[in-house]
Amino acid sequence: MKKILLCGLGLILATSLFSCKPTDEPDPTPGPTPSIDEKYKQFEDLFIGNWNMPGLYEKNGQAHEMPETVKETGMEISVTDYNAKPNDPTADNYGAFKKAIENASEGDTIYIPNGTYYFTGYQKASSEYDTHISLKSGVTLRGESQDGVILVSNFDPSKNENNSTTVIAAVNVKNVAIKNLTVTSNTDDSKLPDPDSSTLQNLVFTAPKYGITAASGGSISNPDAQARNILIENVTVEKFQRMGVRIASVKEVVVRGSTFQKATCLGGGGMGYGVNIQGFGNGFNCTDTYIDTCFNIVENNHFVGPYLRHGALVQYSAHNNLIQNNVFDNLLLDSIDMHGEDEYCNEICNNKINNTRKGAGVGLGNTGATHDASGRNNFVHDNVISGGARGIDILLGTPNTVVFKNTFENVGQGIKCSNANGTRIIENTFKNITGTAVSVAYAYVYGNAEAGLPTNYQIKNNAFDSCKEGIYTDSKGKNFVVEGNTYKNMSSNVEFIDESANFVLPEESNLMQPVEGEYFLPKENMFITMESPDKPAQYQKNMKFKTSNLEPNFNRMIYALFDKTELPKHYDAVYLSITAKAQVGTPTINIFSNTTYTDWTTDEIYWNNSLLHHDTLAIIKDTPENPVKEFATFTFPIAIYDFNTYYIDVTESYSSIDADLFTLILTNENIDESYMEIYSKEQTANNCEQAFRLIFVNPTY
Repeated sequence: MKKILLCGLGLILATSLFSCKPTDEPDPTPGPTPSIDEKYKQFEDLFIGNWNMPGLYEKNGQAHEMPETVKETGMEISVTDYNAKPNDPTADNYGAFKKAIENASEGDTIYIPNGTYYFTGYQKASSEYDTHISLKSGVTLRGESQDGVILVSNFDPSKNENNSTTVIAAVNVKNVAIKNLTVTSNTDDSKLPDPDSSTLQNLVFTAPKYGITAASGGSISNPDAQARNILIENVTVEKFQRMGVRIASVKEVVVRGSTFQKATCLGGGGMGYGVNIQGFGNGFNCTDTYIDTCFNIVENNHFVGPYLRHGALVQYSAHNNLIQNNVFDNLLLDSIDMHGEDEYCNEICNNKINNTRKGAGVGLGNTGATHDASGRNNFVHDNVISGGARGIDILLGTPNTVVFKNTFENVGQGIKCSNANGTRIIENTFKNITGTAVSVAYAYVYGNAEAGLPTNYQIKNNAFDSCKEGIYTDSKGKNFVVEGNTYKNMSSNVEFIDESANFVLPEESNLMQPVEGEYFLPKENMFITMESPDKPAQYQKNMKFKTSNLEPNFNRMIYALFDKTELPKHYDAVYLSITAKAQVGTPTINIFSNTTYTDWTTDEIYWNNSLLHHDTLAIIKDTPENPVKEFATFTFPIAIYDFNTYYIDVTESYSSIDADLFTLILTNENIDESYMEIYSKEQTANNCEQAFRLIFVNPTY
């Protein structure tokens, strides 16, 4: 899998990328092949080699020894000794906590008696973060009790909107502990989001971006400068926008015995995560550098829905982290999420995942805007996934995932695999699955259709009980092994459905043939939605698109505005390029043009104030006052739940437009009960070749 570096990052690269240079530390001591724990035995062909053993293991496969947590060997310093005032909403306790911490030495404990403490003031914790409480190395922050100590954030809303705000910051520090307290904000429960909406952003700026941040910030020039060995234990984190705990470019952070709940937003773009473990950023692999992200543990926590989008999430090439013994209840999407940004060799085990409402209990690979495959050798074992839509998704090129000894019960679908070669599904139990227990599907790969065939799968020694279907595959490539599985009480005795004999490789589509030329983005683009008829939809890098008679409140459509005065006057051809995915099948996108409705903006367009559409359906409305013309019709050439870039010849339609400004409207006139997503022009920040755009071949001005 190949990622593209972020566009427009020259400035960041100049100041920060040197922190991703290799360390001067030698590799862990080489030696004989380490002994393999019994649970790894049958997978040792995958797990041998540098950085191939999942979980808390070093590069050479030796077990990683976690450091001893900070000991409270020094003084106990009460914040009330520095004039902290509990239970007074008019008091700002920032200064009192700051002085207490400044006067602490290594081994000391900052003690917080029970009470509610309000915070308005803040300081910088490195250049990235504004925080009420900035910790120092070797010091413990300990409350009297988890429920009795309440820290209430009250940043100015404009600060929460525009800056990286966090209540507690453990940034560029080591040997720190945060214990026995609750982190919250001055946000009323009535401001919490629609718990079922993953598409609309709930803009509540009384809440900080993050609850607790453990990070290496600024430029790191040596291994000793990296933050590490941070314990977050017995805390409750709530009423934050993005992440309850943010773990970024650090090692050996342990989050234990804590509760995460009540995020203020569940929309896309990084909102509503319980614990987030991440590397430097999209497209950067900082393995073996000063800011490598590994050996972090999330254990024995409770992630409480419905106001969490994801519970525990790993992204940006973070590796060899451990997520174990947690409980996830009633989360919206992928309770445990390997976020489709090359995260590898992470271990997910002994978790109880209940009723993930719209996604999977565990997701590997992600269809979001800048995502695709997770990395190799993620090890998912001994979990119990009960209720919800799906158990585990493995998608978009994620290789060599091991799914071992998990239990799936009362879910719609057990394991869904697409473009997941090397997957091993071994000794799992499937019970009361209302759909297919294990589904393996072909995934089209542009330029090499045969590469989409499922290869190197092992589906062995699983037990299927009371499932509608056991194993289904529509196609098979090399080394596809199904053996030793047992079935009982199956619906209509449907055990293994193998459709591969009837499978025909799709032909290459010229709609996917890249076009060389100069591209231009729309001045404005946005989707409107019946979910939010009286206010603009959430700013997102994916524009949502849905037409449905069955779900009228979820109809969505897309508008894009272009200015011909800014475009070439002469050209050989014009193409409309879109990067899109369809949830199911091969639906059609009908694209219309209009030259009268051109005064709308991205920030202000919404369903009830926009023109050119039906009152309740995402289909076109043609009137004498605002006439429309057919601009293009695009039908997905293959059924695939992946983003692909398509190039549609619109030369004739574009040339016929005789106005400076024109609006394109994307609809589905057949009302196919379809759901699609299309990259917006905002995608240029991450992938310049996939934004919604016009491409001019051989342009002149």
